[in-house]
Amino acid sequence: MAKKRRFGISIPEDVASDLDILAERLNVDRSKLVCEAIKTYIRDHVHYLSPHECYGVITLISDDNIQLLRVIEEFKDIIKEFTHIHIDEKCINALVVSGSSTKIAELHKKLLSVFYNVRFVPLRECKIKV
Repeated sequence: MAKKRRFGISIPEDVASDLDILAERLNVDRSKLVCEAIKTYIRDHVHYLSPHECYGVITLISDDNIQLLRVIEEFKDIIKEFTHIHIDEKCINALVVSGSSTKIAELHKKLLSVFYNVRFVPLRECKIKV
């Protein structure tokens, strides 16, 4: 069993309540649930931690398609495919990306600064090299 380290965190009451409900419904304790959430977050952001080749999907909601198309043009060397659909009057986009983690991190930061609900989902497990 891996060594564990204990630390305290402060979260808003509504988040804590949701955590309690989810832990109960999944029949796991809060510590396990929080640990899994942190592991997922680190996996989804490993492109910021260590240079490597990776691929995945970036999803986002956009209101400004012209600006999104400019970003796609700027990063066309790593954006391999782009899908755009409308659901409930929202523009839902998916970018399939492949290339250097450094470049993917740069694209991710740019999208986060302009759009909302931006998420990178890696499709290849990457190990952190420290």
